[in-house]
Amino acid sequence: MARAKTYADRVNIVKMVKVGDKWATVPVIERNGKIIRDHVLVKGRDEHHPEGRYYLDWYEDGRKRRQTAPPFEELLAAARAKFIELRAREAGILVELPKPKTRLTNHSTPARAQSSPPDPNRVTMAAAVDQFLEFCEKQRSIRTFRTYRPALKTYFLNSYTKTYVDEVNREDILRYISYCFDHGLAARSVYDKVVTVLTLLKRHGHKKLIETSDWPDYVETIRPVYEPEEIHAMLRHATPIEALLIKFFLASGFRNRETRFVAWYDIDFRNSIARVTAKPVWKFSPKNYEERAVPLPEAMIEQLQRLKAERRATAADLVFPNTKGNPDTLHIEIIKKVAWRAKLNCGQCVSEHNFKCAEGPFCERYFLHKFRHTFATQHLRDGIDIRTLQNWMGHRDIKSTMVYLKGIQSRDALAKVNAGALALFASFVA
Repeated sequence: MARAKTYADRVNIVKMVKVGDKWATVPVIERNGKIIRDHVLVKGRDEHHPEGRYYLDWYEDGRKRRQTAPPFEELLAAARAKFIELRAREAGILVELPKPKTRLTNHSTPARAQSSPPDPNRVTMAAAVDQFLEFCEKQRSIRTFRTYRPALKTYFLNSYTKTYVDEVNREDILRYISYCFDHGLAARSVYDKVVTVLTLLKRHGHKKLIETSDWPDYVETIRPVYEPEEIHAMLRHATPIEALLIKFFLASGFRNRETRFVAWYDIDFRNSIARVTAKPVWKFSPKNYEERAVPLPEAMIEQLQRLKAERRATAADLVFPNTKGNPDTLHIEIIKKVAWRAKLNCGQCVSEHNFKCAEGPFCERYFLHKFRHTFATQHLRDGIDIRTLQNWMGHRDIKSTMVYLKGIQSRDALAKVNAGALALFASFVA
């Protein structure tokens, strides 16, 4: 049976966690002589709280003391060591020496006193994380907030062994990287989480904390695209509105959320342009907070004009809404159902919920962002310069656009390959 962990009734292992909208210090849970990671006792209930930090609590000279605990793996050893220290001091075997006075400089931070009171003039790392996440929740998309929160709360705070944000250094980031890998994260995921942490620390004046060689290495894959045969098959088996949705994804290169919130006033019929604009009524903001315009083929514009006339839609109505006129969150299901009807499923996929693509519309090869990959790759093949494509796709960094160069091969280059000497060997038949 699980119980709160108290070491020899003298040194308690506790964790500061978020309970409701407040932070509270609660006991950790022990089961079969071991502390259960991230499980704490809240009002008599065993709850899972990956956020927060561990501490050691004890009473000394009638006063409650608290010490920041080491990493999770060393908790029990630290509690035992503290208990032995207290017993030795109580027996007069160990006498506490006066702490040396250390002068702080701009270039170094001394080791933190184990039981020193918090300094109100310094920002703790936990407070810095809370402030940053509060900012993100209000100023960034919900998806960004949900991505940043575990990177900072679950991983960074649990790997950070110091108290204040001004103590951070390169070794702390390297420890964080190791911590992420130890918990089974892939290199690309660790890379993204490091970016998140460094974004937070940059707000507190920390720049160039790690070296180029410190970054996790990962393989930059070639972006998958829809082949013409697949697109034709989907269009043949789609309803008119499903076909128009597919063609809009292909022609605009819009992200899923951007397509979900596109309104009729975003379509410039005269100039054949589709725009990504903020929609305060839906709490939608473009990624990177940059509105942009993308040219559409005239055939696409004509089909959109007919659809607007048929619906007698107003300028503020959404172009691809659900049945109630609200943003449709099920566009991905539409694409998968069309692929299923077109018999395009690979027959090998099994989703995390054990749905098999051989039995229904669950194939992982068909997803919305793949249309965006197809948009970028095909435009590069057709000779659109990369700076123009960067603007169309809304990439802040051109490196994000350049990844599509891996998946293209110019027609001129292909012609030269076919005319070259090596092509003769390829055509040889034994």
